[in-house]
Amino acid sequence: MNVDVDINVDIDVDIDVDVDIDVYFDVDINVDIDVDVDIDVDIYVDVDIDVDINVDIDVDIDVDINVDIDVDI
Repeated sequence: MNVDVDINVDIDVDIDVDVDIDVYFDVDINVDIDVDVDIDVDIYVDVDIDVDINVDIDVDIDVDINVDIDVDI
C-alpha cells in the first residue's frame, strides 16, 4: 500500500479598505420679517346736552289766627 498525499494550500488574502467620508453641511437661513402696522383712529365725539329746567314755585300761605280769650274772674 502506497499512499501519496500532496496537500498544497496557498491562501492569498488581500484586503484593501478605502473609506472616504466627506460630510458637508451648508445651512443658509435668511429670515426677513417686515411688519408694517398703520393704525388710523379718528374719534369724533359730539355731545350736545341741552337741559332746560323750569321750576315755578308758587306758594300762597294764608294764615288766619284768631285768638279769643275771655276770662271771667
